[in-house]
Amino acid sequence: TFKEPLGPRGKAVQRVQRFYCHACHSSFTKAFFSKRRRCSYPIYSEATKRVVEDNASYRRVANRIGVSDPAILNWVNKFGQNAKSPIEIAQELRPQWSGILGVDGKVVKISGTEAVVLVAVDMGTNDPFFFHLAEAENEEEAEKFFLIIKEVFHYPVTAVVSDLGKGRVFVNLVEQIFPGVPHQTCVIHFSRYVDMKLPKSKKSKYYHQNEFLRRAIKDILFATDFNDADELLIRLSHMEHLFQANYHKAIIRSLRRNFKLLTAHFFHPDLPRDTNIVENIIKNLDRKLFQMSGFKNPQNAYYLLKLWFCAYRFRPFTSSNYAHRNGHSPLSLARVETSKIDWLKFSQRKKQQQLT
Repeated sequence: TFKEPLGPRGKAVQRVQRFYCHACHSSFTKAFFSKRRRCSYPIYSEATKRVVEDNASYRRVANRIGVSDPAILNWVNKFGQNAKSPIEIAQELRPQWSGILGVDGKVVKISGTEAVVLVAVDMGTNDPFFFHLAEAENEEEAEKFFLIIKEVFHYPVTAVVSDLGKGRVFVNLVEQIFPGVPHQTCVIHFSRYVDMKLPKSKKSKYYHQNEFLRRAIKDILFATDFNDADELLIRLSHMEHLFQANYHKAIIRSLRRNFKLLTAHFFHPDLPRDTNIVENIIKNLDRKLFQMSGFKNPQNAYYLLKLWFCAYRFRPFTSSNYAHRNGHSPLSLARVETSKIDWLKFSQRKKQQQLT
């Protein structure tokens, strides 16, 4: 039997009769231009999946298929423009979340300037159910972010885990928007803050004091129970006069001010003391964004982020430290049946329009 040849345009069903115009010296066909597809829909969708799922740039995927870089960008943007928002996905799938909210931010480059992606993750299921692309991590943008989580998603928040945020912006807003909810600030972030502030050079005038203070604060942050942490802080306070540098005093003052936030996990057993789950998601996103080398405009960034987060929520874990998560995606951990769902097809609001 005769088999129709396949190519990037799909099945070669028949030859196209072309005509020549002697007036304008152009060739044309009977069909309108919109009826001629450069590539088939499976090529569009597979190329978009490779851009979103793989650590590959637009150029790498374009070279693999044999099309131009702008063509791949155009396909991804059209899928992204037509993709459901995180709110629409939540309303359709109705995932069952744990109520422990983890939040953090990731800087992205747009037109040479820095923007930030604020990410909300359900810590019990590792589900990054919402992201917000903002111009900066400030109080106005963070307030929008938290209000959408509370009033639009109706997220059943029972606890919050975050870093302090720039200028304690997260701390202040959690107290206002989620009053009475336990709030743990990440001990890893605070430890990094201490490492950044304390010079490590042996040539430093206060080298020995710096090393002693660094160890003392880490012992407090990673204590096994609250009584130990509290006793270690009291001991450090008694020795405060030995630390003479201004940055010593600033660090100890910050530790004392945020001590309640850094130790909240001792009083709530299910509350993590760090944002490692959110950090791992952001680390995966960072690998993808590194291939992009920034975005030309916010629309391109938003379209890719919509697709990337949707794909992540459907992707099963394979090497999680928690064995029960392996083989399950974040959405399936939230009791959504995802095994028979193609994430890209699901992501589209309506039938995808013909791409040209």
